[in-house]
Amino acid sequence: MEQEPWVVAKTVKDVSPVTCTLPTLRDSLEIPEWVDIVKTGRFKELAPYDPDWYYIRAGNVLLCGTDFLI
Repeated sequence: MEQEPWVVAKTVKDVSPVTCTLPTLRDSLEIPEWVDIVKTGRFKELAPYDPDWYYIRAGNVLLCGTDFLI
């Protein structure tokens, strides 16, 4: 009988649940016009550099909101 290999933290691919939902969010959300000029905090000077930041933020809000439903 052949033994299955051990799974350790180094062998598991680091995938965030938010990045898994990005393709779905891209298809279902419309980007507002103000996304290019908005700041994410009052201490920030510029808008985020990542073009997918709006979808990542929406995914985080979605996942944090599901914590309250459980």
